[in-house]
Amino acid sequence: MAQTAAPAPATHSDTLTHRLAAEGARLQPAQFTYRLSLTHDSVSSPIGDQHFVVTVIDYAGTPALMLTREGMQGVSFATDSLVVRRDDLRPLHWISIHGAARVAAEFTHDSVFGAMTSPLGKQNIVLPSRGDLLVNTMAVDEMLASLPLAAAWRDSASLIVVDGGGAVVTPATLAVEGEEHVSVPAGEFDCWIISIEAERASERLWVTKQGQVVVRAEQPLPDLGSTLVRTLIMTDNPALQSAER
Repeated sequence: MAQTAAPAPATHSDTLTHRLAAEGARLQPAQFTYRLSLTHDSVSSPIGDQHFVVTVIDYAGTPALMLTREGMQGVSFATDSLVVRRDDLRPLHWISIHGAARVAAEFTHDSVFGAMTSPLGKQNIVLPSRGDLLVNTMAVDEMLASLPLAAAWRDSASLIVVDGGGAVVTPATLAVEGEEHVSVPAGEFDCWIISIEAERASERLWVTKQGQVVVRAEQPLPDLGSTLVRTLIMTDNPALQSAER
């Protein structure tokens, strides 16, 4: 697969303008099924399928989207439910369960309040909230679907990173680093290649030019010496179906 020449790669910086000018009205109810696998030394091992669902709801009088995810991830069943504002995709409420670990949080204009529990105990979450805050995989996918992506596009955001050590908000850069025609089980598509770089995480995503749907994502896992790969295998999103070639 041929890839066009890319601009200089994004560096970890918080100096870009925080636009993330989401057009939430562009997002419609849809369902997506992704296959997860771990790749190590060119050997790929499937670890389960996950189902993403986007639903329009009313949350305490606020027009909103419910972003839900469920499915096996390795030996554990994972569920994730995130409510975001309909207009600008700012998070409102989040519950995530992965095996015996659970995170629950509420979001105000400037703060995040919640708790995380696991077999190691319970930790409270008190963090600053921002207009460019991306909470989880689904939030990233839907934000990318709502932005004006183009060649050389760049922006910045803040990510919530949750692990055994607690939860933090970390700055990240987002950039279009090239374009590629890719083939996945859901079809063949012309895509933008988006990089997300943060201090504690990085990811590369292939986003269709028409409909702006993530059809493939790769996240390095240095501690495991592997890469987590997410590939779209099925969707009812009409914009993506019309883009298939």
